[in-house]
Amino acid sequence: MKSFFKERKTGFYITLLAACLALIGSIVYLVVYQMTADPTTGAIDRVFSWLTFGLAIGGAVLSFIGEAARIRFIPIVVAICYSAALANHLVETAYPLADVLTKVPFFGGNPTLAIVFSIVFLIVAVAQVIASFMEHNKTNK
Repeated sequence: MKSFFKERKTGFYITLLAACLALIGSIVYLVVYQMTADPTTGAIDRVFSWLTFGLAIGGAVLSFIGEAARIRFIPIVVAICYSAALANHLVETAYPLADVLTKVPFFGGNPTLAIVFSIVFLIVAVAQVIASFMEHNKTNK
């Protein structure tokens, strides 16, 4: 385990934090939306998306694998995964926000949960994009 953290730079630690937040945030995203499902029909809130969940979890797993193998281009691929998850979630967030802004309950959805998870996915995506442009491993010259 000590060799995993040996000779690492700031970009690695930002990537690691983003991956941990993405993993935890995705699991909470799944659990919260499953718990708020309609008990009679079992219908999940319209803001929940399996694509968002999959991209965030996939990005986190890919990040851990890429950093363990010290693959240089993985942070950019992970940033694409997180950004796509954020974009998909923001598209779904527009529906409950439209209801709030127009004061007409047409689309449905929980706007509070939508905004909270938008912020979580935004933090993850921005942190990963920043980490993509940073050095992850110390180079011995």
